[in-house]
Amino acid sequence: MFASLGRRALSAGALLLFVASPASGQKKGDPLAGLDASIEKVRESFHIAGLAVGIVRNDSLIYAKGFGEKEIGKGDRVTPTTVFAIGSNTKSFTATAAAMLVDDGKLRWDDKVTRWLPGFQLYDPYVTRELTMRDVLSHRSGLGRRGDALWYGTSYSRREILRRIRFLPPNAGFRTEMGYQNVMVMAAGEASGEAAGMSYDDLVRARIFKPLGMTSSSMSVTELGAQGDVSTPHDLSGGTPVAIPWRNIDNIAPAGSINSNIVDMSHYVRMQLAGGTFGGTRLVSAANLDVTKTPHISMGGVGDSLTHFVAYGLGWVVQDYRGRRVAWHNGGIDGMLSEMWTVPEERLGVIVLTNSSPHVAGPTIVRDILDRFLIGKPAKDYLAESVTLMQRMSLGAAAQAKAAEAARLKDTRPSLPLDRYVGTYTDSLYGDVGIVKQGDALAFTWQSMTQPLTHWHLDQFRGKFVLGQDLQLNFRIDGAGKVAGVDVEGLGTFNRKRSSP
Repeated sequence: MFASLGRRALSAGALLLFVASPASGQKKGDPLAGLDASIEKVRESFHIAGLAVGIVRNDSLIYAKGFGEKEIGKGDRVTPTTVFAIGSNTKSFTATAAAMLVDDGKLRWDDKVTRWLPGFQLYDPYVTRELTMRDVLSHRSGLGRRGDALWYGTSYSRREILRRIRFLPPNAGFRTEMGYQNVMVMAAGEASGEAAGMSYDDLVRARIFKPLGMTSSSMSVTELGAQGDVSTPHDLSGGTPVAIPWRNIDNIAPAGSINSNIVDMSHYVRMQLAGGTFGGTRLVSAANLDVTKTPHISMGGVGDSLTHFVAYGLGWVVQDYRGRRVAWHNGGIDGMLSEMWTVPEERLGVIVLTNSSPHVAGPTIVRDILDRFLIGKPAKDYLAESVTLMQRMSLGAAAQAKAAEAARLKDTRPSLPLDRYVGTYTDSLYGDVGIVKQGDALAFTWQSMTQPLTHWHLDQFRGKFVLGQDLQLNFRIDGAGKVAGVDVEGLGTFNRKRSSP
C-alpha cells in the first residue's frame, strides 16, 4: 500500500499483464501436475522467505500449500493456515460489506459520503457535495495517488485523517480518471459503519468473517498475539530476506488492514464465485455483488490479443483474459504482498500470499495457474519474463541514481550553519515535521520516526525513509538569510513554525 513518500501504487508486478498467444492443439491434462515445483522455483528465484497458494474450483479448495519459512532461518514451515497480511485485498471486503448494506436498504451506492460523514470535506466544495460511495470505492475522486503519509506510520486516527484530507488539492478532474486513493476507501468503510450502526471493523467481522467461518482472520495486527501460525514480514530490498516488524495500519483499516490465510480466503473466494452464497446461505445478492465487479472507471487500454480492457470496479480490478471476465486485486504492506484472482465463468479462483517484498512472484504464479486451467499449460515462461522485468527495474533505478549523482553540484556547502536548520516545520495536511541535530549532522523526524540526513548540495539534504525509500529535503532561505521552510519531495511544502529558533 505504500511504496514512496506520499505515493503508493498497486504492487508493480500485479499490473503487468504477461500475455502470449495460446498454443494451438493443446489438450488439457492435470492442471496441477508439476505445480509444486513451479511455485518453489518462483519462490527461490525471488528469494522469498515463505508463501502460500490456494486454488478454488467449483466451490472447493482443490489446492492449498505452503512453501518456505514463516521467518527466514527459523525452520518453521509455512502452511495453508499460516496468517499473512492481505493489504489492499481488504478493499473488496469493504465493497462487499457495502453491498450487503445496500441489500438491507441501509445504504445506497449513490449516497453522498457526507450523508454518513457530515463533517467530511475535500479541497473542492463541489466534489465534497457530489462525492458518492461509488466514487470513493472506485478511486475517481480526483485526488490521485497521494496522501498516504497521512496514515502510514502516524498516530492520526481515521477521523483525524478524514479531517485533514480537505487540505489535499486534487491532481485530476472529478470522475475523469482512476487515481488509487487509500484514504477515500477508508472513508467508504467509515461511512458503511455509520450506516450499519457499528464500527467498520465489527461490520466486517459480523457480516463476512463470522458467516464464512473465517476464524483465523483479523482486522488488526493487535489481534495476532493469540495466534500461533503467523508469518513474519521480510524486506527484500537488499536482495535477501530480512525479518521486519508487522506494520500497524489500523488507521486506514478499510483500505488494507485484514490478516488472513489460504483456508479462510478460500471461503471468501468461494462466496464471490458463487454469486454471494456460501454453504447454501445467501450473504449478499448477486445483483449488488455484480455492481462491485462492474467497470466504473477505465485504467487504460492494454492493446494485446488477450486483454482488451482493464477497469476498476468497487474494490476490484476488472478485465478480460483469454476471453473470460476476471475480477482481481492485490495488496502490499511492509514485507507482505498478496494476490486474489477470480474467473467467475470458470468458477476458478487463485490466492497467493507472500511474506516478503518487493517482488513480482504473485502475478507470475497466478498467470501460470490460470493458463493451466484455461489452455492446459502455461503459454510461456512467466518466471523468466518476471526475472527480466525485475532486472530492468533494478537497472532503471541504478541509472536514475547515476544520473542524480552526475547532476550533483560538487564541493558545495549549506548556506547556513547546521544549527540554523533545526526547528519544527508544519503543513495543514500532514502536520509537523522536525529537523534535529544528531552529532555533526541533521536528522528528519516525522511522528515516531527519526531518519539521519546527509548534505547533498547547496541547501538540499537526503536520506532514507522506511524500507530504503528516498528522502529529499530542499530548504528555503528567505531574504533575511533565515530558513523559511522545507520542501519534502513527494510529501509537501512545510513552513517553519514561528516558535522555532
